[in-house]
Amino acid sequence: MKFRNLGKTGIRLSEIGLGTWEMAGDVWGKKDDTVSLKALQIGLENGANFIDTAAGYGAGHVEELIGNLLRKTPGSRENLVISTKVKPECGQFAPPSDRDIRNFYAPNWIRRQCEASLSRMGTDYIDILLMHTWSGAWGQETDWYNELVRLKQEGKVRSFGISIPDEGIRDANVQIALGMVDVIECVFNAFQQEPLYSLFPLASKHGVGIIARSPFSSGVLVQEWSPSMQFAEGDWRGLWPLDVKPDWLREQVDMAAIIKPTLMKSGLSYPVASLQFILASSEVSSVIPGSSNPAHVITNLSASDAVISPDVVSEIRQLWKDRKVRGTYNGSI
Repeated sequence: MKFRNLGKTGIRLSEIGLGTWEMAGDVWGKKDDTVSLKALQIGLENGANFIDTAAGYGAGHVEELIGNLLRKTPGSRENLVISTKVKPECGQFAPPSDRDIRNFYAPNWIRRQCEASLSRMGTDYIDILLMHTWSGAWGQETDWYNELVRLKQEGKVRSFGISIPDEGIRDANVQIALGMVDVIECVFNAFQQEPLYSLFPLASKHGVGIIARSPFSSGVLVQEWSPSMQFAEGDWRGLWPLDVKPDWLREQVDMAAIIKPTLMKSGLSYPVASLQFILASSEVSSVIPGSSNPAHVITNLSASDAVISPDVVSEIRQLWKDRKVRGTYNGSI
């Protein structure tokens, strides 16, 4: 496993981290905590040092699962980097520009949520604390930032930043330019390449670390989907996107059919090639594929030691430049 710097924070992350939303037990369907815990343990045993989670994953359930992991592996905390997120108080993600930040991240809400996350995980500090959505209209706001600075000074948080909405790639650029964030988490994959041009150059200039999420675009890049497929009952992929983009599933399937032949040219499996495409961008500190399947975790982690041809990377980037593929709503908050 290779490691990269998280911007100028002094924190080192494994190139492949462990995404945990799928372990929530709600919108991905029922999950076996024993299997999820094994997936985390195997991830650490195979070189990962980074776990990404959120207070909103199963209403804190995944944070409790991580707390269980820490209790089962004494001494692991000092070598582990944990990222979690403050859910918006009003419960709305990707807010429109007319929404007041005080309904999302009032200072006392940030503090209470931070302390609740610490309690659920049974740890004294959070390595990376992110706001779990954002609006580009909040460039003039500072109360949220001042509270996070206080939490950092108290030793409860080592670094902080923003997890920007799926399609809001520029939403936190003001905060980056003003030096108000250490880290940005964003969607970046073969479909959503906008960060290469609208986010990464600015983040690199200001020493802001980048965590890339949704590397498989919710599964279509590594699974065999069809426009007529049915997701399991309760699976968000058959629900939320259709409210916003009724043709979401067909769009995903059509774009995957365009991308996959190029991924195959790499000689790598779809998961490994998809992850290597992301890691080809040096601005990315870590990418966090999510899985509660131990076998899938092992495959994902192997991507750090793989090599993808620059020609394949260029061809995938050209597909985006030619507008043959594009970022699309994928519901991964």
